[in-house]
Amino acid sequence: MSDDLLSSLFDPPSTPSSGSRSTSASFLYDMELMPEKSIENEKIIEASNSIIESSNEIVDLSIRNESITPEIQNIIASVHLQCELDLRMIAISARNAEYNPKKVNAVVMRLRDPKCTGLLFRSGRLMITGARLENDAKLGGKKMAKICQKSGFPKVKFTNFKMENIIATADCKFPIRLEGLAYDHRDFCNYEPELFPGLVYRYHPDNSPTKAVLLLFVSGKVIVTGCKNYQEICNVFDNIYPVLCQYRK
Repeated sequence: MSDDLLSSLFDPPSTPSSGSRSTSASFLYDMELMPEKSIENEKIIEASNSIIESSNEIVDLSIRNESITPEIQNIIASVHLQCELDLRMIAISARNAEYNPKKVNAVVMRLRDPKCTGLLFRSGRLMITGARLENDAKLGGKKMAKICQKSGFPKVKFTNFKMENIIATADCKFPIRLEGLAYDHRDFCNYEPELFPGLVYRYHPDNSPTKAVLLLFVSGKVIVTGCKNYQEICNVFDNIYPVLCQYRK
């Protein structure tokens, strides 16, 4: 094939308006002038679109699988009972309570149903931990308030229930290069493998009020803390997952 013939295949048509037309636009113009090849061209376009779609599915690995979801392991909630408490009296009256002021200046109260633990302080503040559902934490707090009422404090009221912290775990299902992550994100990370095997990642984007602390391990395990509802946990994990994919071993 001669050079003149090759150049004629790529040169735009010599029309008065073709001076400002790009090569790709001229190519489309030529295709419109050849109706006998329109069916073949449509097939080529469809094939190319299918290739592009399939390549996107292969390349886009940063979207997490639905099976990779955070699971709540512990809920920490607070309640105010609106009454000062005699901790020693409650420890004597309640069967499921213990009080050792040398260890902690609070009554430790444990429930089996729902399974949770409460810390009763003299000021009337109650901290609930150990539940995995918000409803269980609230129900446990109400039961502990009734125990206080039966222990000689009828003025106790269950008020100001608040979720303080949720601890959740997830598994990325691939190992993570913590050294590279710690180096590239040094402003947000603290990684000292000699002291602790996990990387501490402080999550606080400028355009979001959400604050969280993540513990990342080489195995791909992730612990999310600092969130106050499950939706925040999912949002944090969805945002950090594409970053972790960049440091996949």
